[in-house]
Amino acid sequence: MTRWAQVRMVAQWEFGRFVKWKQQFIGLAVMVAVAGLGQGFLALKARSTPDAVRVVVVGADRLGFPLPAVAEVRWDTLAAVDAAGARVLVRDDSAAGALLVRDGSTSELVIRRRGAWTQPLEGALAAARQQRAFAALPITPADRERLAGGFTVTLTTVTASGAQVSRGARMVALAILAFGLTVLFTGFATLFTGITGEKQQRITEQMIAMVSPQTWMDGKILGLAGAATVGAAIFFGGGYLVLRAVPLFGDGEPFALPAAASDVPLLLLVLLVTALGVLMWFSFMAAVAATIDDPNSSSRSLLLFVPMLPMGIAFSLLPKADSVLAQVLSVVPLTSMGMLPARLLTTHVPWWEVVASVALLAGTAWLFRRLAGTIFATGMLLYGKEPSLAEVVRWAREG
Repeated sequence: MTRWAQVRMVAQWEFGRFVKWKQQFIGLAVMVAVAGLGQGFLALKARSTPDAVRVVVVGADRLGFPLPAVAEVRWDTLAAVDAAGARVLVRDDSAAGALLVRDGSTSELVIRRRGAWTQPLEGALAAARQQRAFAALPITPADRERLAGGFTVTLTTVTASGAQVSRGARMVALAILAFGLTVLFTGFATLFTGITGEKQQRITEQMIAMVSPQTWMDGKILGLAGAATVGAAIFFGGGYLVLRAVPLFGDGEPFALPAAASDVPLLLLVLLVTALGVLMWFSFMAAVAATIDDPNSSSRSLLLFVPMLPMGIAFSLLPKADSVLAQVLSVVPLTSMGMLPARLLTTHVPWWEVVASVALLAGTAWLFRRLAGTIFATGMLLYGKEPSLAEVVRWAREG
């Protein structure tokens, strides 16, 4: 049997240990059903019309414009003659609020508890005052409409090839990156269980007698990464089904991820970088797991959070994607998985930076894989004592 046939056999066995298709699809069905019930409830809530609250007004004549119509509010200008009386009505819960008008530009809204009606009330008053001010100006209705209108700016990012990055491409690329991060942080627990399980059951010697440590490690990385990928795919697939189908219960349009044909090269590049990043970090964590005697008590389990640090640093630089530090981190393998796609979506990235980043990431993934196999060969045979960092470094050098 060839080495790659052995790798495939180990990968299939590890994959089958953690992927139970029946349970996966039951979980998917439950997720869609719960999301559907939640969306149905939200649709019913949106269609229900709450009773308008009573708001007493003192000094309405000082506004300089009529009280605007607000669906959530019922104005009462007769209940109180002064501010003190209005405050008493609010304090006694006879009114939900009291609008105390000082002049045409300032007022005070007195309430006992904040409600969903306060923000629409404030917006309606501001809009009514603006319309009144416009009406007093000696301008035509067309000029008044131009003054009230905004200025639309469409943001377009151009790639190194000259193609434009569409909004759909950004959404798909971010979904790919989020998928890769989900594979990482959900798969690490499976990785630790899959690697340390045989060690605790004392069957490592029998396995090494049949396949080489590197073959066993390669199979484990591929199989366990595949299992984590299936889990993430079920989760994201369920979420996509919910976004596509569930809005049909309400008044919204079904969710879609549009992307043009010109976006395909960019999306393939993001997919490649994400896949290499997942392989690199899986290999790193596999090497760490091979040195752990008992994952339930080992302090090295905290190393599961190591990938979060460079990813967090990379994403914190999104507003400064053109800075020198962002350029460096998009090439450094430990951060390029997050930084390079972010820069590709927000700014122009020279082709040589892309080539250098992908090459270094692929080389680091291969190096971590070899180191994982070397450390695995010795570390998995140690029981009762975890090797020190110096011992692990020595194993890596000797391998």
